[in-house]
Amino acid sequence: MHHRCRTWPRARLLCLALAATLPLAVHAQSATADGSGDDHARKKATTLDAVNVRGQQAPAYTVDQSSAATRLPLTLRDTPQSISVITAQRMADQDLTDVRAVLDNTTGVSSTAYDTERVIFWSRGFMIENMAYDGVPVASSLNAQSADGSLDTSIYERIEVIRGATGLLSGAGSPSAMVNFVRKHADGTTPQADVALDYGSWNTRRISADGTTPLNASGSVRARLVATHEDGDSYLDRYHNWKNVLYAVVDADLGRNTVLGAGYDYQKTKPTGVTWGSFPDFYDDGTLIRWPRSFSSAADWTYWNNTTQTAFVQLRHDFDNGWQLHAEAGHRKTDADSALFYVYGFPSRETGEGVTPYAYKSFQRGRQNMVDLYATGPFQAFGREQELVIGFNGSDYSNDYFDYPNGALPDPGNFLQWTGRYPYPDFAPRPEFVSDARIRQQGLYAAARLSLADPLKLVVGARYSRWKNDTDDAFAGIYHESQSKTLPYAGVIYDITPAYSAFASYTKIFDPQTSRYADGGYLEPMIGSSREIGIKGRHFDGALNTSLTFFDTRMSNVAEALPGVYLPDGITQAYTSFDGTRSRGYELEASGRFTDHWNGTIGWSHFNIKAPGEGAIHTALPRVLVRAFTTYQLPGGWSRLTVGGGFNWQDASKAPVDGPSGTQYVRQSSVLLLGAMARYAFNDHASLQVNGDNLLNRKYFVLDDYSNFYNAPPMNFMVSFSYRFF
Repeated sequence: MHHRCRTWPRARLLCLALAATLPLAVHAQSATADGSGDDHARKKATTLDAVNVRGQQAPAYTVDQSSAATRLPLTLRDTPQSISVITAQRMADQDLTDVRAVLDNTTGVSSTAYDTERVIFWSRGFMIENMAYDGVPVASSLNAQSADGSLDTSIYERIEVIRGATGLLSGAGSPSAMVNFVRKHADGTTPQADVALDYGSWNTRRISADGTTPLNASGSVRARLVATHEDGDSYLDRYHNWKNVLYAVVDADLGRNTVLGAGYDYQKTKPTGVTWGSFPDFYDDGTLIRWPRSFSSAADWTYWNNTTQTAFVQLRHDFDNGWQLHAEAGHRKTDADSALFYVYGFPSRETGEGVTPYAYKSFQRGRQNMVDLYATGPFQAFGREQELVIGFNGSDYSNDYFDYPNGALPDPGNFLQWTGRYPYPDFAPRPEFVSDARIRQQGLYAAARLSLADPLKLVVGARYSRWKNDTDDAFAGIYHESQSKTLPYAGVIYDITPAYSAFASYTKIFDPQTSRYADGGYLEPMIGSSREIGIKGRHFDGALNTSLTFFDTRMSNVAEALPGVYLPDGITQAYTSFDGTRSRGYELEASGRFTDHWNGTIGWSHFNIKAPGEGAIHTALPRVLVRAFTTYQLPGGWSRLTVGGGFNWQDASKAPVDGPSGTQYVRQSSVLLLGAMARYAFNDHASLQVNGDNLLNRKYFVLDDYSNFYNAPPMNFMVSFSYRFF
């Protein structure tokens, strides 16, 4: 199969193009048959970014505009970059209740994991490090240095994934993607509330409530409260998770043109029976151990508690000349406390002995202050109306890390009969210092959308960034680094027809790294550039968006893990770096409303990342991903029933793993996962929904480049009952 794909790339692209246009043909045929084609566009609504337009119907699986890439409010067609939007409706239809579930169903994104709690997301062969709340950059996961996959989705209106480099707004960052979380706000002027009760596989229970109410008679001051609780077991032995989420926001109209918002969110997870790294991969004779899917190397006393708290204030003022002023300030706290257990080595096939235990107890404290200020609006130039944004953002992030030494650990004995029963280690009563890091960023940015001719537009901008890292590490010593960079951004959009446009974009990349060489020194910042070209479509007045993007990213100082090599502390992964690394590929996506009753999304992505003299790197990542999901509301007397389904497919991959005789490879064949849903609305208030995933019960590995892999979840189900109060 892979040989045929390499031999016939044009044929494969033709198939992708046909797949993208098929829904359009079906819609056009349906509209022609019933004579409603002309009326369809008039029925669609335009949903402006961060603006609630009451009394109109918004597209369920897409948005009309986004400012996440440039701060300019652009349609997806006029954004010269690859972008996917996962709306609240799609998250509800597919039962995507945490960020990992969302990103694992997003075009061009895949995930790996060090263990049950540390998830790494990837796009185009690079780690996704950049996160933002309402466009304001925030630090990545405290545990994994990637986007935080544990965050609950109940507090977000939508999640936007901008693939490629996003240095214009995020400053320092990798050329993978940025995940932008758009918070819910108190938009309604009448009281309303939703309550959902869920029960699913492994005794998973979830309750979520979302309510909005005016706080005064005119509705100029409004409040919204979201509360969620979830707990349940897992397909993994001994694992249990408990989660609480609380979000509150107040929005106030300070006159006709000014809106002030203030909010706070709290998310806490308390998992027990957690793993730290993966289980031993090979017997001492070099053959792969076939562990049961439920096997876990965790001891029964392990835990990894994580708390995230964010407080923010937002202000928007509309001037009479069409300009807007936006200001936001926020404070984010992240705390992690853990007691962990790990074994390494190669057990004997006969006795199960030969592994070495390792225990670890620690806590981390992350703190971040963020500020963002920008103005955007129209101006006249070249006899045409143009758009401009100019702004400043900055952040001050600190992370303190401490651990508790422990005494000698008893031998686990026959690890092939492991049950998790292991004595609690003799941890020291007081913690010891591990590291103290402080990272500060400030940046001035500006971008303009210039109309050069009726069909030709230019988006051009630049960011001047200052980045500083002051780290004191118990093993590597004191480290200081300061960098200043100017990152240009340029994109051109040409309207081919009223529906389709062609685009090309270019941006520079600057990404300081915290990965280290084996001697403890830090890798130099990744630097490079990224280019994108493609075609985008905006159909049915924005109800459906399509795109085909080709990208070419060239980087120096790209980190690659050294299997089995660690720093002197014995637990920190060591890396090497490659210059001249190049990632090329394409991404195809169609997402939105195909007909009045049919929503869906399909994405197909491919990348190939290589380093000179090394060939392919990050081989654990599948090169081809296909993501598809659709729902259909039945017509006539069956209109209360909505059915849907989809699939995720990835091609084969292989991972280097530290084996008894050196580096060995674990190979995973291609994987097809099927999912389905059905929802029945009893009336305008109550509905019942059933979701199922991995319906073929496919058993497969999730691989990574760090000698960790694990068995993915089996077939599972969730039943949800929701009730809406008007």
